[in-house]
Amino acid sequence: MDRLPFMHPEPDDLPMLIRRYKTMNIEELKANIDYWEDNNVCSTRLRILDIAKTELEIKYKERQEQIKLLTKSLSSSSRLSRWITSLKSVFR
Repeated sequence: MDRLPFMHPEPDDLPMLIRRYKTMNIEELKANIDYWEDNNVCSTRLRILDIAKTELEIKYKERQEQIKLLTKSLSSSSRLSRWITSLKSVFR
């Protein structure tokens, strides 16, 4: 990662920031959170930090759901059941 996508948005840019955070992976979000925690000078930046943390929590929950589905599919007894469960996890 040569350059992190840190943004200094105005209040009107927050929806754009939210969209951008939704497309980031967990590592990118963590890097942004670390950056904003070190540079939280104004209330807008505190709000940015809160948005990033919320997106990170959502991504962790999604990852946990995927892990549960995959674990369930691996522990099922028949091969057909594993395929069906795996397909369900792909669609989620």
